[in-house]
Amino acid sequence: MPRTTTALCATAVLITWLGTPPALAAKPQVEMDVIFEPGLSGNLAAQKWTKALGDLGLAGVRFRALENGDQIGIAAQGTGDAAMYQVTAQLNSRGALVTPGGQFTLSDTVKLKSWLDQVAVGGGKPGGQTAPFGLTPKQFDDVKRSLAVPVEFSTKGLRPEKVIQRLQTASVLPLTIELPIQKALAADDTVRDELQGLALGTALAALARPAGGALLPHAGRSGLELTLTTLTANGDVWPIGWPPDQRDESKVVPKLFEFTTVETDGALPAAQAIDAIQTKLAVPFLFDYNGLVQKRVDLKKSVKVSAGKTYFRRILDRVLFQAGLKAEVRLDDAGQPLLWISPL
Repeated sequence: MPRTTTALCATAVLITWLGTPPALAAKPQVEMDVIFEPGLSGNLAAQKWTKALGDLGLAGVRFRALENGDQIGIAAQGTGDAAMYQVTAQLNSRGALVTPGGQFTLSDTVKLKSWLDQVAVGGGKPGGQTAPFGLTPKQFDDVKRSLAVPVEFSTKGLRPEKVIQRLQTASVLPLTIELPIQKALAADDTVRDELQGLALGTALAALARPAGGALLPHAGRSGLELTLTTLTANGDVWPIGWPPDQRDESKVVPKLFEFTTVETDGALPAAQAIDAIQTKLAVPFLFDYNGLVQKRVDLKKSVKVSAGKTYFRRILDRVLFQAGLKAEVRLDDAGQPLLWISPL
């Protein structure tokens, strides 16, 4: 029988090893490190997961306290039947297991076993046949295609939880919203950015971020699923726009490099100047509101706009720099350009 050893020390680090030694393995094996925040809830969650993971045929499992520099991921050692894949996962505040292949609850052991089987056949190996989030390339393409549908209604000024409910109905893939995110959305301000016309995935990721959440796709029991979940240390999350393959911004947003004439010198609030530029560019602007709060960026701060002839990118950069901001060209899930505004 597999040998199980469990120890709980004064520093609240729980260590559990399960399975047979890798040297006896006749096929590729998977081990798992599970990191968690020490404390009563973390320890209880770890204890609950001990048996669940022990029943999945892993070569070994170790639970330990979260440390600086820890990252969720997969490391591979050896090749062929001698390969060993080391998975680092994290227990979140709700006791769910967050892995490179998605987030799993104690009721998702079948789904977790399926993903671990993919890892064992080389799915987690660098250069192997996986896409982000532990999905296969086809699954990733299917998710991105499903998230490319446009938001068909105006969002600015609406309650975020109401917007997400409407997007939940419009989504082809099932969308689950974790309770902490539901509560954070209900306590948040109204939607600050206009998301109409943007792709569904980009919009969901942007709506979740101010509430401390993120969009996470994963393979469920009956197919692909989406979850709005709490952010975890270094975990994969669906981005708010993707870096364009084309590095030349003039090819992605030509309007940025059109020349214009600023008629008069003057100072005005940064928000007003940015809105005026966005109107001219006719490209969605999305803001990193979490970053703005952390860096204490005040959009009411006055910025100076100088008279003269120049192109829009230079005007925008000057305005943003005075406010402590910068702009990055990104593409939504349908390939449409947007500008991501974040602190310097």
